[in-house]
Amino acid sequence: MKLRNRNLDPERIADFECYRSGILELIVGNAPLTNVLTEIVLGIETLNPTMLCTVVLIENSKIKIGAAPSLPKIYNDSIEGVTIGPEAGSCGTAAYTGKRVVVEDIGTSPLWKNYKDIALSVGLSSCWSEPIRSHTNEVIGTFAIYHHEVASPTEFDIFIITETADLVSIAIEKSIVSEKLTESERRFRDFFEKNSSVMLIIEPNSGDIINANQTAVQFYGYPHEVLTKMKIEEINILPPEEVKAERLRALAEERSYFAFSHKLASGAIKQVEVYSTPIETSNRHLLFSIVHDVTERKIAEEKVKSLLSEKEMILREVHHRIKNNMTILYNLLDLQAGSQENEAIRNSLKDATSRIKTMSLLYDKLYLGKAFHELHLDEYLVPLSGEIVSIFPYPVKLITEIESLQLSAEQLQAIGIITNELLTNSLKYARDSSKELEIKIKVWAEEENFFLLISDNGKGFDPEISNPDKLGFGLTLVSMLTKQLNGLLTFQGASGAEYKIKFPIHKTHP
Repeated sequence: MKLRNRNLDPERIADFECYRSGILELIVGNAPLTNVLTEIVLGIETLNPTMLCTVVLIENSKIKIGAAPSLPKIYNDSIEGVTIGPEAGSCGTAAYTGKRVVVEDIGTSPLWKNYKDIALSVGLSSCWSEPIRSHTNEVIGTFAIYHHEVASPTEFDIFIITETADLVSIAIEKSIVSEKLTESERRFRDFFEKNSSVMLIIEPNSGDIINANQTAVQFYGYPHEVLTKMKIEEINILPPEEVKAERLRALAEERSYFAFSHKLASGAIKQVEVYSTPIETSNRHLLFSIVHDVTERKIAEEKVKSLLSEKEMILREVHHRIKNNMTILYNLLDLQAGSQENEAIRNSLKDATSRIKTMSLLYDKLYLGKAFHELHLDEYLVPLSGEIVSIFPYPVKLITEIESLQLSAEQLQAIGIITNELLTNSLKYARDSSKELEIKIKVWAEEENFFLLISDNGKGFDPEISNPDKLGFGLTLVSMLTKQLNGLLTFQGASGAEYKIKFPIHKTHP
């Protein structure tokens, strides 16, 4: 606070500066607010013995006596709790208006009409009151000077009342800050000491453990007085330079989460997760760390990983054997087909080998490659179609327009067999020697349904035939698989064969 430049008596100004310095020492020394306010009042009264002073605090728009050691108790009691307002004496009015109120004669002032009797009865004749403002400009109280005689303030009196009001403001605000800080420290201390989590306070540069709560003492197995004389490097098994580097990252708020191995007093190693944040206390920066023991979880995770790895290995072995069995079955049927003189039997066996080949390819994609929930239809159907076409010894133009749709293993298997049957049917029967055989496979999604279209530019078939059962086992199988998908099969053969299958994206149960 800087004294205002006035043409006042230098000696009296010097006395006030000396008085003010003493008050500021009390404030800085965290003396109780009541003591500071009392010393402020008594100090002004010492500078001018004709004055009787008081500090009034305002709480919920009501007057509360902060310090008035020289005023009669009966008078203080009479104004305690009075609501501030435009006619509430000098202090009540000053607090209400936020302006200085100078009443030279209490007996004649309309501001004192409700309180003059008690004031005059104890010999109070004049009252000057100055609002006390916070740093946010809120009126938090008043400083008042009374006289036993009717009196007008001099220039020095105005100086005294304004400067003292500023001094009281400093004292009140410092007390509020100190109380909040004390309460905050108390809450933090309770939170820290009584918390069930392991908590440490660490000096980031040296690594000294400044404090540890009771849970930390129990976890690490060191007495509190021992643990708080240790460095964190004695617990963290990483090299000291790495531990310090991680502390400084936490201090700079580059990271707040760390995974470490900590060594207990017993020698046991615990896997821990540490959450560290910087805090400031007593004008120095520290790290507040919460430590979670995750040893059991890490052991469980490793066990799960091991079991999953073992399961994966077993599944791969099972699928490998199934694939081998499919290959053996395929080779046996293919060998049997080659030895048959009866063309009908030979063709039936070839059809069977083709279906096995279709399921074998699906196995390759589902179980020997990526997980089936990541397998898309185009990744399965394009190579399958290519393999089927490659079996036949004449040129075929294969056109595929297959969207990258994600289907279930059940849907993939059914669509694979359907494609095999229809594609093989076109390759066998649709070829016209006058032109190159062209086969188109298209798959797309529309609203809530998938569509599969397989068509060729071949000979076609009798359009009068509408029952798939009349077209042989292959189309009977296609019809059955379509029903399995809750789908609908339509076809026509007037100008080449065309088969269209519609089935829901999400399987529905009838």
